[in-house]
Amino acid sequence: MRHEQVDRNLLTWPTALLAVIMLVGFLAALVRFRYGLGVTTNLTDDWPWGLWKGFNVLVLIALGAGGFTSAALIYIFGGERYHGLARSAVLWAILCYGFAGASLVVDISVPWRIVNPIYMWPYGSVLFEVAWCVILYLTVLALELAPSVFERFGWSRLEEVWRKLVPVYAVAALTFFTYIMTHSVAWMAAAAVFFVFLAWFLPTVEHRSSTPVLLIMFGIILSSLHQSSLGSLFLLVPEKLSHFWWSMRLPVTFLASAVAVGFAVIIIERTLSAWAFKRPVRDDLLQGVAGIAVVFLWGYIVIRALDVTAVAADAAAAGQLALRFGGTAEAALFSTEMVLGFLLPAVLLTSRKVRYHTAGRLTAALILVGGVALNRLNVAFIGMNMEGTYVPSLIEVLITVATVAAILFFYTLAVKLLPIYDAVDTAEEPTMDRPAEQVRGQRAPAEVV
Repeated sequence: MRHEQVDRNLLTWPTALLAVIMLVGFLAALVRFRYGLGVTTNLTDDWPWGLWKGFNVLVLIALGAGGFTSAALIYIFGGERYHGLARSAVLWAILCYGFAGASLVVDISVPWRIVNPIYMWPYGSVLFEVAWCVILYLTVLALELAPSVFERFGWSRLEEVWRKLVPVYAVAALTFFTYIMTHSVAWMAAAAVFFVFLAWFLPTVEHRSSTPVLLIMFGIILSSLHQSSLGSLFLLVPEKLSHFWWSMRLPVTFLASAVAVGFAVIIIERTLSAWAFKRPVRDDLLQGVAGIAVVFLWGYIVIRALDVTAVAADAAAAGQLALRFGGTAEAALFSTEMVLGFLLPAVLLTSRKVRYHTAGRLTAALILVGGVALNRLNVAFIGMNMEGTYVPSLIEVLITVATVAAILFFYTLAVKLLPIYDAVDTAEEPTMDRPAEQVRGQRAPAEVV
């Protein structure tokens, strides 16, 4: 499949505005480093997790899920026709993950200790597992995006070297990851044998992908682990997290909602960028993406309904149903999150009419992103039962806004400098004024890669 750059000026008023916001955030970060967390934030010993972990880490990691969901769809489950969405999804993912990691540098008390997980390998630490999953997944995303750089500069020989060395890296990284998670030489040896076999066997049966499938599998494994493990963190605090959100199924619900919102972000990213860069909206592809997203969305809703039903049954048996579920701020937040943030987009995307309408599909995807963001914030600090209250400081807000601005800025820069978007015949693509139904059947089948 051929890709192309967006033919636009690098410096425009939106990019200039984003650069100014980034500068303000950078200055706020300097203030934080100069005066410390106690002066510049509203974090306390009772509220050690605030906006930077709640939004800059938990929300951004969830919004970066489009990288592994698109990879699984295209390379594992045979969705070759969606290949044109892959590079932009990977680009968005690497920016979300990268700036989530950068936010941790700002958030932790002693910034240079961000490297501790590299050489300190504790037993049974969920945060350690998350840290290494994110570190290794960033390398996977970088390798997946590398062909766009090779194409941009015509480095064909370097691309051949990349193609040969990527399976070697995947085997080595998977083996290493097995060891640091198990601290067992036997498991490491078994993993090495198994993954070497996969590296030899997969190319003999897989001819569709220009990216080594073992690397794709590695990325999917890492993403599934850390998306669910972020939920596992809160299993440790059942006495602090409200019963509206605490559940033994938190790892499952975190993963399910991440998959659903990953597809929703692909819809948003490709629709808004198409309008911004005067490109066709790939309705023929985004309709299918929306249909897949709604399956995981309904699965999430069912699991959450089972959780709440079980808690309500226990409360009723204890005669505390009205006390635990009636008229509280937490109940209002939970209702808003579930009804408006999840149930509404699920109903909308279930409708074929909405899925096949560009603006309707985009609206549902935006609502879902808001629902997942509210869920992560509720779990991270809003739904916590602790002494006192927490309201983010101005410095915290400025750095968070600047983080979002930086993601948008570097995404815009990348699509203008690198061949990220699939090359399409704009005359035959559906747009807002020319729905997909009018062009269906006019275009040849999508190229199989």
